[in-house]
Amino acid sequence: MSLQALIRRRQRALFDAWVRDPLVQVQVEHPEALGRLVFLDDFDEDVQTGKAGRSSLKNVAIVQKPGNADENASVWVRAVYSSYQKAWLRFVEQVYGIKAAPSDLAGYNIDHLLNKARSPNKAGFIRIEAINDAVNQAWGGLFERAASNPEFSANQNRLRRTMSWIIAAKLMDQPPPRGPNDQQGIARLVQFFNQNGLAADNPQRGLTDMLQFAYKFQ
Repeated sequence: MSLQALIRRRQRALFDAWVRDPLVQVQVEHPEALGRLVFLDDFDEDVQTGKAGRSSLKNVAIVQKPGNADENASVWVRAVYSSYQKAWLRFVEQVYGIKAAPSDLAGYNIDHLLNKARSPNKAGFIRIEAINDAVNQAWGGLFERAASNPEFSANQNRLRRTMSWIIAAKLMDQPPPRGPNDQQGIARLVQFFNQNGLAADNPQRGLTDMLQFAYKFQ
């Protein structure tokens, strides 16, 4: 299996998990909380939190349980930790037996699912995954820059965060609207979510509310 195929499988598995349960976590306060928060519905004694290679648990943590690793294994880093690309590559080797180099990630960034600037005092642990390079840069230059404004109280206080419409769109290679007034861009995302089982969750309202909230200080 190629690294590119593995990335696409993991993206789809996480997206599908979020479709089933909107409480999928992307940031927690400490590795000790990972097991119960990642496996909210079916936490059991088989869930393990361990190191990625020689990295300290103070910086990198892998949480997993038996079964399909695409669904049951993830890697998390402290927001201030800078070697998160290496951490993800170690995770892939440790969990999947695939030894890869940074050059094998052509077209992808390893990045925090939640912008690390949104972690209070950069103290939280954030899930990392491979994201399409161009899409990741586009979201970073638009929505994430606005949403990381320190005036938002959540960016000062919340150490637990769940996956959002915006994170799901980025994960699934969907580029961002230009802002809360880009009706065409929002409609494109709404169509994508409707086609992927989320029509009943009103993606139009969810996306519009998030964009308007993030851009209110712009």
